[in-house]
Amino acid sequence: MKVVFLLALVCLCGDSFAFVNDIKQQRVIIAANPTVAPYVISENDSGIQLEIVKAALNNQDINEVDVHYMSNQRADALLNQGHVDIALNYSGILIAGIYRSQSVVSYENVVVSLKKSNFTINSIYDLATKSVLAFQNAPAYLPKEFGHNLENLRGYEEVFNQQAQIHHLMAGWVDTIILDRRIFLHYLKEYQKTNATKDFVIHAIFPPAARPAYFNNDLLRQQFDKGLANIIQSGEYRTIMLNLDKQYTQRDFTRF
Repeated sequence: MKVVFLLALVCLCGDSFAFVNDIKQQRVIIAANPTVAPYVISENDSGIQLEIVKAALNNQDINEVDVHYMSNQRADALLNQGHVDIALNYSGILIAGIYRSQSVVSYENVVVSLKKSNFTINSIYDLATKSVLAFQNAPAYLPKEFGHNLENLRGYEEVFNQQAQIHHLMAGWVDTIILDRRIFLHYLKEYQKTNATKDFVIHAIFPPAARPAYFNNDLLRQQFDKGLANIIQSGEYRTIMLNLDKQYTQRDFTRF
């Protein structure tokens, strides 16, 4: 019996090593949302989140990577169907066969209003009677209380193109917008190149939200987590964050 068990264990380990070697030789397909700059920059297959993911894979000698751009909802579907290997965001309910990595980066979703509106917004409940323009499928990423209180808003809409949120706010078409702080600062920087802007207030009412990557193969997920831990320990992770944060948002952080 011991001999049979040892042979089975050797076969199992051999299969695992063979799979890891196969991954290193094959292309890994990543599904990414093209409208979440500076986390993903579709024009050059770069961005904070995407560069960290590629660095973690590269640490494990997984160098052949293709990035396919699509909405979060389509990424969910293609990951579930096995048509992509990694989704940077996953808005659905985690089902059997989908595996979540360690956190790649933390998003900081905020509410932004114009200063002239003089709003006091210290909690989700202070959004009552105000119009809100949020990112696509926002209730899936925000605290449950937000989704439960949508009926109390004066108006609520979502957009796929988050750059449009800046224009809507500055034009006075909505009272508030909800988006990640880095995304806001990046698109504000782009908007200011051709448009005048008004004074605004950032209301930080949501907790930081960890953003893992999602996989449909647990062995690939394990390889990724190992690579992610390695680049954090080596300092490569911090270097990516500091350099790209300053480049895309003009924020200069000293720690992560």
